[in-house]
Amino acid sequence: MEEKVSLRKQRIPKEKRQECLKLFDAGYGYKKAAQIVGLNTYTVREYKRKFAKGDNTWAERGSENATFMN
Repeated sequence: MEEKVSLRKQRIPKEKRQECLKLFDAGYGYKKAAQIVGLNTYTVREYKRKFAKGDNTWAERGSENATFMN
């Protein structure tokens, strides 16, 4: 029987999002930041895109907002 692969929604702690923000401020790219923080590369890439546009609200949100993570 074929196994279903499902993405599960988990809350990413505010501390990890803020750590990503600090790494971006220090000049790190999304791949290295994802590796350091231990988050999914694609999630951190979205954070980096928002950061590049000047939107840092993703790092300040409370942990009630869910996002995809492996």
